[in-house]
Amino acid sequence: MTAIIGATSHPDLTGKYAMMTHTVSDTYISSVFRAGGTAVILPFTADEDSIRKYAEMIDGLLVPGGIDVNPLLYNEEPHPLLETTNMTFDRFEIALIREVMKLKKPVFGICRGHQIINVALGGTLWQDMSLQSPETFRHRQVEMGRAAVSHKVSIWPGTLLHEILGDEIMVNSFHHQAIKKPADCLRITAQASDGTIEAAEAADYPYLLTVQWHPESFVDISGHPMHRLFERFVQEAEKYAAQK
Repeated sequence: MTAIIGATSHPDLTGKYAMMTHTVSDTYISSVFRAGGTAVILPFTADEDSIRKYAEMIDGLLVPGGIDVNPLLYNEEPHPLLETTNMTFDRFEIALIREVMKLKKPVFGICRGHQIINVALGGTLWQDMSLQSPETFRHRQVEMGRAAVSHKVSIWPGTLLHEILGDEIMVNSFHHQAIKKPADCLRITAQASDGTIEAAEAADYPYLLTVQWHPESFVDISGHPMHRLFERFVQEAEKYAAQK
């Protein structure tokens, strides 16, 4: 059975009149379709009933990258290095993540998705990675191209991510925030050499995986290992769909 994958939309002020639009990069959508799923875009909203209906409608939730998470959500004041936030958007994604998890449906978070899932479950973030450690290297890559790689990630044995990708992988990197304190229910599964948390999973949950890099950017590269992340996610969503 084809799985319905809901991808949360991102707030974007564009165009002549700077009107708010709800956007998702085509690379996310194409990655879902390439893996055999059917992608639907979920416009962000403050309406609780709509959020519950979204959670019921989909078979799996994809939480893409985007703007910074408002630190008030994890009880911190805004640091001068904090960038653009949108509290309505944050609260929407947090509410949707929690509703989907009540239903035990598969969840896949990418970049901001990795971060907001951690916050939704009780964790905190570094508002800027320069605050993490003097040894932290640049994670906003300068190499041209979204599918270029900039650093290595080591993956912990015995984890879901290790099962999918093996011991290590070279990744692209476009973030300035990162997980500081992991949520109690999350297990860290990969790190960069500077200690940055690059992936996490929920040990006591059917399927929840988050990564800090952007696997969707490799969608057009035939046979790339990053495809496995979407393939496994869609397979898990298909399992859920088959149980309906």
